[in-house]
Amino acid sequence: MRNNKKETMKTILLVFLVISSIALSYLITTYQPDYEIFTRKSGQKATEGKDNSVLLNFLTPDSITKTDTGAREEPPVKGSITKVATVNAVKDRGKLKEILSVLAKSESTEARVKSVGAEELFGNNNKEKLTINYSVTLESSLVKSLLFSEENSNVTVEFDTIVLLKEKPDTIYLYKKDDKNYLQITVKEKVYDTVNAIFNENKHEYGKYSLNNKFIYVKEKIDNLTIDEYSIEDVNMNKLARGIFDKKDNIRVSSNNEMTDGYGILKPQGNRIIYTNPSSEDGKEVDATTAVTNAINFLELGYNEDVSYQVTTALEGITILQQTYKDSIVFSKDGSAEITVEDNTNGIYRLTSPRRISKAYLSSKALGTYDIERIEYIINYLYKHVELQSVDDIVLGYEKSYNKSKNTCRYIPAWYIKYNDRYVSFKSLKEAVDKGERL
Repeated sequence: MRNNKKETMKTILLVFLVISSIALSYLITTYQPDYEIFTRKSGQKATEGKDNSVLLNFLTPDSITKTDTGAREEPPVKGSITKVATVNAVKDRGKLKEILSVLAKSESTEARVKSVGAEELFGNNNKEKLTINYSVTLESSLVKSLLFSEENSNVTVEFDTIVLLKEKPDTIYLYKKDDKNYLQITVKEKVYDTVNAIFNENKHEYGKYSLNNKFIYVKEKIDNLTIDEYSIEDVNMNKLARGIFDKKDNIRVSSNNEMTDGYGILKPQGNRIIYTNPSSEDGKEVDATTAVTNAINFLELGYNEDVSYQVTTALEGITILQQTYKDSIVFSKDGSAEITVEDNTNGIYRLTSPRRISKAYLSSKALGTYDIERIEYIINYLYKHVELQSVDDIVLGYEKSYNKSKNTCRYIPAWYIKYNDRYVSFKSLKEAVDKGERL
């Protein structure tokens, strides 16, 4: 009898241990702590001794928008382009750069990667907030020197949004939509108040549209658009070569202005400058986010003509940045308004960039009333004639064209559609569709 009781106790204890083990395993695998990855002592200045103006030229966001507490929006309609609200936003690229400069000049005291409460903080309209929107996903390592910097830390978080909350005016959040992790940076200054003041002085109304599970902000009032003309000048290739070549003391120039240090090659071609490094061509493709980081790090070396660019396309091994102008981005038929970077595990092996840049403003003339379509017409046409799941963006941008005889360039307002990962003018898209051509 005593032996039976002992065996029963052993069985009960064994069952209890098994259940406890299962419960503990579940808690370990599902627990998501509010954890601190790295901190910085109060008073440490991330940007000390470094000029961040060049980096800011390549980190231009798409827009900054404001959400008021309890703001109401129409629900998106699946499979369509739905206007959900009219919102206040700033898209002027000069003002966006100014806002980033405000954040860069702040002094951080602490940086934490957190994994709880993201939906409560960012997913609902229950808090007044300012949201800086990027077109692609970036790595937080890109903005280390701007916002928080911890030289001994290799931790990185992906983000496509920077959020500032009114209730926490001394905090900057880096967040990727639909992701659980986000970076919380505490600073000494009340950056929300400063940024909000800039926002209020420069805000305009934009239509907020739902498109393929994301939001775009479209200019609806298209009166008073102008065609602007500027003088142009060539990029200083000698200065560029000294910035990007490894062997700076061994740069040779050929009779056709081709430059090399024995590894990389830099040459003018039409309205573009082409950099190639044949020794890096055989590497494996890198993922899109890594490609963007590598591209911007390389551009910082020598592409510092004080022209702002926005990363608009990020693919495996390919990054495309469009020149910015006023409140939008610039395109050109010969690719001279964009930077295209091709990258692999061996490094940057090909990069094309503009050969000529705008210098001085010359004149403007009004765009005719019927020279550009209304957004309602654009959306209606796309809905009827193209596969909406292939449409990623609709933007009222600028076409950049050159006048060789006058040595000038013009910026002409025009609609562009991002279709299958590439921007095409609405005019060209419509012509192709009307002719029955494959897009």
